[in-house]
Amino acid sequence: MEPKLVDTVAPPRNFTLSLEDRLRAYAQGAPSYIRRRRRIEDLEARLIERIAAAAAPAEAASSGELAAELAQLNELIGRHNRYYPIEANLPIDVRSGRLLERGAPWRPLPFVTTADLLDRAQSAARNGSLRSSSDSKTDSGTSVA
Repeated sequence: MEPKLVDTVAPPRNFTLSLEDRLRAYAQGAPSYIRRRRRIEDLEARLIERIAAAAAPAEAASSGELAAELAQLNELIGRHNRYYPIEANLPIDVRSGRLLERGAPWRPLPFVTTADLLDRAQSAARNGSLRSSSDSKTDSGTSVA
């Protein structure tokens, strides 16, 4: 007699994680590429806010302090572009040899220039889309830096 398949509410899966693997993932937290991407986005937003809030945006954009933070931002972007395909285990299209991200060719993040920041700060100031200090808080109420 042939074994009978049991109907379940669990959807069919092509893999499962053991309890040990789930606990290890929980203990390690978010993958490094996600944490790094968040740092990039937060630093970029902070720079744009600083330029937009300045009395003279062009002078603020050319300050030495901003240049140092811009160098840090571009270093983070370079590190992200270097390691993201490996950490996220991006597949390779066998026909073209290109990395794929969600089915489309992966494109590295572009490096940010002072002119880019100045343009984005001016458009954010025009549109009134700057984050307020309450928007830069996480759900737990702690500041995101």
